[in-house]
Amino acid sequence: MRVLAFALLTVLLPAAASAGTDIAATCYQTCADSTHSTPEYKACVARAADKADQLLNESYKKLQDAAVSADAKDMRQSPGVQLGYLKDAQKQWIAYRDSACTFEDSLAFGGTSIGSNYSSCLCALSYERINDFERMESRSLAPRKLVAGALRALETLEKARILSANS
Repeated sequence: MRVLAFALLTVLLPAAASAGTDIAATCYQTCADSTHSTPEYKACVARAADKADQLLNESYKKLQDAAVSADAKDMRQSPGVQLGYLKDAQKQWIAYRDSACTFEDSLAFGGTSIGSNYSSCLCALSYERINDFERMESRSLAPRKLVAGALRALETLEKARILSANS
């Protein structure tokens, strides 16, 4: 059971998370190493999946907040369109995740790893999605903040030039 889960990770999922989370260790190996029975293993990977889901929700909220902040304050636009795209993308991702994990769980073919494969998959895909959100924030929103900051600096310089010219 544990070998199958680890093999699936190696074949189907990337090996590491950009935020320093070792997906293989977090979602598979830690539970395999720290438990001594199938029920213990299933409970451990279910807890790992719950923790990953909690972190995913926090990361989603952080990305929403960053989009609101970047658009409303820095770019002087309403973030409604971007938030709508994010919400739609997340709904579609959840459907994908659930389907992919159902497939992965079915690979137990009725064996004792049913359920634990699903939880391990949820855990791994959740950490991958957290990495996606971090990438979106750092590569898409951070440059916008820099541009917006530069625009504010130029506006300040222009105001100072106008005040100086009028004095």
